[in-house]
Amino acid sequence: MVYAFDSVARQTYIREVILALGQLAMMEASNQTSFYVVGIGLSIGGIDPLTEILACLPDNSNAAFLIIQHLDRAYPSKLAARLQPFTKLKVNVAIQGMAIAFNQVYVLAEGQMMTIEKGCLTLRKRRHDETVNKAVDILFKSMAEELGGRAISIILSGLDGDGSLGATQINLKGGITIAQLPASAKFPSMPESAISSGQTHFILSPVKIAAMVTELTKN
Repeated sequence: MVYAFDSVARQTYIREVILALGQLAMMEASNQTSFYVVGIGLSIGGIDPLTEILACLPDNSNAAFLIIQHLDRAYPSKLAARLQPFTKLKVNVAIQGMAIAFNQVYVLAEGQMMTIEKGCLTLRKRRHDETVNKAVDILFKSMAEELGGRAISIILSGLDGDGSLGATQINLKGGITIAQLPASAKFPSMPESAISSGQTHFILSPVKIAAMVTELTKN
């Protein structure tokens, strides 16, 4: 009977240790992914303000940056290579299943849609029936669900209203929404659409967007 009791006690102890280690691992993972995620949507006229923003960001930002540019699916994107000279942050082309890390920039390639799931990037091909490109809305909505108050959306120059619905979801989930000051945009339709939704917290020039993001993500 003594040996049976010792065996049961030992098994109970092992189970408690495994449970405690699992809880510790979850806490560590939570701490590692407690940084902010900044989604940036842009279309025509958006590259210049985007490079201004990246050039003004610190090299120790407590945030990851996901960039969605409206692209013709027939032409390979060279955006990642164009952006790297403007920032000390590493610029990556987004890959299926890639884990998001702070101090990193992720650029969506042509012909794809991107969402976030459990701290990783999920990619799919843009369907042929998706004639209107809503890649920014799709990303922002997933950021709202996945990140809540750690999501920040930025909408830059462009010709349509993509991003405004997704930014609204980010606001409703406790995140922060930013639009480029229309007067500073070559094509203000995208930021104006976001602003007209009434869900935009800040309307700023590119340099001031960088300063605001730096301040918001300090802690």
